[in-house]
Amino acid sequence: MPECELCGSKATRKTKIEGAVLSVCDECVGYGQEIKIPVIVEYKKQLPKLESDTVVKGNLKDLVRNARQKRGLRQEELAAKLNEKFSVIKRVEEGWVPSPVLISKLEKFFNMELQETVEESVVSKKKGKDSLTIGDIVEVR
Repeated sequence: MPECELCGSKATRKTKIEGAVLSVCDECVGYGQEIKIPVIVEYKKQLPKLESDTVVKGNLKDLVRNARQKRGLRQEELAAKLNEKFSVIKRVEEGWVPSPVLISKLEKFFNMELQETVEESVVSKKKGKDSLTIGDIVEVR
């Protein structure tokens, strides 16, 4: 751990004193303006919920691309038929999850399901265990 640049004890904070940013301890932080260190939060991308119990299929980009290619359409042509921007169709085929409105347009145009129903399930611990393991959650088919 770094040392406080003012008194030499354990530095835990950053502060700006007369234009200089220094590592300081809890006691010396009052000599300047404390600089808050941003907290990095890990973001997990989740498939958005569209209706109460449906989510977008995980292979949406492949389904859209294959359906478009079967009809012999370019991305620009599909975008024009759906009254969408070309860049939106391109992003969908690259893995971006579109809005529920666009998903409905794609489902109607290609006459296919792009959403799937999610069943809620209750996971319970096996007897004699204190915590859940991956084996408690995963169902092998």
